Amino acid sequence: MTFRNKIAIVTGGSSGIGESTISQLLSQNTTVINLDISSPNITNKLLKFIEIDVTDEESVIETIKNLYKEFDQIDFLINSAGVTARNALANEFSDYELWKRVLDVNLNGTYLVSREVVKYMILKKSGSIVNLSSIMGRVVYPQILNSLTSPYPISKGGIVQYTKNLASYVADKGIRVNCVSPAFIITDLTKNILEDEVIGNELKSRTPMKRFGTPEEVANVINFLCSDKSSYITGIDIPVDGGYLIL
Repeated sequence: MTFRNKIAIVTGGSSGIGESTISQLLSQNTTVINLDISSPNITNKLLKFIEIDVTDEESVIETIKNLYKEFDQIDFLINSAGVTARNALANEFSDYELWKRVLDVNLNGTYLVSREVVKYMILKKSGSIVNLSSIMGRVVYPQILNSLTSPYPISKGGIVQYTKNLASYVADKGIRVNCVSPAFIITDLTKNILEDEVIGNELKSRTPMKRFGTPEEVANVINFLCSDKSSYITGIDIPVDGGYLIL
């Protein structure tokens, strides 16, 4: 399988699942544009980095317009940019400020970039969009992670529903929209929690496969949903969870 001569936009591609997704796309000769607020670790002649906050509507509109002018096509969009309550804000903040920021990045950011990209995909009558949700979009946090203000599950649940709505709107226009919902994946962001003796062991015990996932395992599914091997699949949410949701 190769994506030579394809153009992919990945938001939040400088770390975690987004970074692994970019690595896989580059290995298939895809031209990739990484939209992130942080600089990437990967350097490649096929990789273009644009520093951008996906919640900034004017910047998103201008950036996507310029990318379409430059490449004359956008084949794939992977909405991987996201935050949790642990890393959404750096300074002192209220519960409501935290709530708004997590929903803004996770849900509104996905909406804004998708809204702009899909305009150009419609012109070409072709494209695949993959949104990153979470199994917490289907279930609630375990008690050890839950609180009165837990905006992350709500933001991810919204992405699942947005995926279905967008998919239904563009299905007859040659565009597929799908969603991937990882469980607990080992990244720099989650490492301190998953390696915690109490929290990590309890979360692992709730997972039938008795281990956490890797970013590469999620990227494999994203890669599949971008490819023609999933050509008759749209509007679905695929859990990548080691069996977490079957219990």
